[in-house]
Amino acid sequence: MNKAVKKSKTLRRRAFILGMSKSLITGIVISKLYYLQILQKSKYGKLSESNKTKIKILYPERGTILDLYDKPIASNQIDYQLNILKEKKKFIGQTIQKLESIIKFSKFDLDQVKLNLRDENLSDFITIKKNLTMDELELFELMSNQFPYLLITKEKVRHYNHDENFSHVLGYVGYKKINKNKKLANLKIGISGVEKNLDDQLVGTDGWVKLEANSRGIIKKEIVRKNPIPGKNIKTNLILDIQSKAMEELKKVNGAAVILDCQTGGVNCLASSPSFNNNEFSNGVSNQKWNQLLNHEFNPLLNRSIAGLYSPGSTYKLITALFAIEKMKLNIHKEINCTGSLQFGNRRFHCWKKEGHGKVNLLGAIQKSCDCYFYNLAKSIDIDDLSLFSKQFSYGIKSNIDIPNELGGIMPNRSWKKLNRKERWHRGETLNTVIGQGYVLSTPLQITLMTARIATGRKIFPSILKVKNKEFQRMNLSDKALNYIRKSMYSVVNDFDGTAFKSRLSSNYKMAGKTGTSQVRKISMEERESGVLKNDEIDYKLRDHSVFTAYAPYNNPKFAVTIIAEHMGSGSKVAAPIAKRILEFSLKNYLNYV
Repeated sequence: MNKAVKKSKTLRRRAFILGMSKSLITGIVISKLYYLQILQKSKYGKLSESNKTKIKILYPERGTILDLYDKPIASNQIDYQLNILKEKKKFIGQTIQKLESIIKFSKFDLDQVKLNLRDENLSDFITIKKNLTMDELELFELMSNQFPYLLITKEKVRHYNHDENFSHVLGYVGYKKINKNKKLANLKIGISGVEKNLDDQLVGTDGWVKLEANSRGIIKKEIVRKNPIPGKNIKTNLILDIQSKAMEELKKVNGAAVILDCQTGGVNCLASSPSFNNNEFSNGVSNQKWNQLLNHEFNPLLNRSIAGLYSPGSTYKLITALFAIEKMKLNIHKEINCTGSLQFGNRRFHCWKKEGHGKVNLLGAIQKSCDCYFYNLAKSIDIDDLSLFSKQFSYGIKSNIDIPNELGGIMPNRSWKKLNRKERWHRGETLNTVIGQGYVLSTPLQITLMTARIATGRKIFPSILKVKNKEFQRMNLSDKALNYIRKSMYSVVNDFDGTAFKSRLSSNYKMAGKTGTSQVRKISMEERESGVLKNDEIDYKLRDHSVFTAYAPYNNPKFAVTIIAEHMGSGSKVAAPIAKRILEFSLKNYLNYV
């Protein structure tokens, strides 16, 4: 009896312990469920949702850049891209190997994949291939069931519509090296040109798409989408056909062409040669191609029209002449006798014409580009006064054109030389300066501005972006002086003795201009005595630059133009004929545009 009671008590005790254990475990489970499903519902609901849904950032389409006639010069084209879920990135290597039978991966593509893997952005996808061809797309669709965690997206990427014609002025887009906005780590921004300067307006606003995936990361369907907002379209003063004509003329020339609207300040043409293909930058240029461009003998990345520095040569004589009339009260009828050279101190300064020009007044000196006449003027010119006067024609200062990387050139004076050369100014250096040589350096844009300001008597400023018509200030110069310089420029082109007579317009319109030869090397006394070598007899890089600047029509200026042809000889030989052809084209087709 005692044994039965004892056994019963043991069983009851064990049942009690087992029951209590079950109750405790049940309580713990219920508590945990309560904690997870009630107290932490928001947190774990989000985690569950994130495992089920994937986000793909949608980058905005850049605004179109238009010419003055609303023709697109930078637009966008569709780019089909292949993306992989981030959570599957450990399979990227084997995925690419499997894809290589249907999709071609270049070394550049593979390098880009490595960069994309390092990017920290909020998208759940990594791009592994851009620029898919239609054949590649079709093949992928046939085999897509083998790659359930890959996604094809249709993006809009920058496209430049006219080969290399606008590369320098429009610039290009690329990735920002350090992007604090992790959501938009792969957003392309303007790197140079108009693209950089107006990036805020062109870039647009991003969007996103939410996709549903199963537990294995396989994309099932699109849930919801917020479409990106395209950037703003930008209208410029550039004229497609004029820019194309200028680039055609510069095809075999290293140099620049600038055309400015004398009435609005609009830049109708800003051409630089050689150029580069900015479409190659749209999806990221390879290191090999970038190094080729950087190390190219003729530097195609340099925008010569605003950052190429050249001695203006005899085109600068227009400023010297204006200065002499306005500030020195020069007798414009007084003649000097040019014998081909002039002695000043212990040095002899030579005219470009060895036998001299004979007796010439100021108009004749501009018309025939007589150096000795201006050497004589230089004897009475203070370099500080001339330098200050020149700045109102943009020499030595930036024009503040609305694209980046413009250079201001050099307009020397005493303090400039003291600061940069640690020497005092010598009077003989003024003789070189007045003919646009020596330390004077300018850009093609600056020379064009000088011409436009002389043509109109107004302080014109250049603008790539089309804006409401500006009112430009009148320059503090007498009409008498300006009219005399204009008449002299007319004589350069239209009188038989003018240096640009062969390049006069064949239409009813007349142009006024000035030739220039920008000397690159110093000619020794021995060479002068034996005979100065011709341009084609010396090394290419030692040859003179050909310079010409002009405006037309003469009586009602519309276009101002400057041509620089590097190492091509005198201004009358190459630059003036190019300017003639471009101006005739512009006057024929675009004289009366609004």
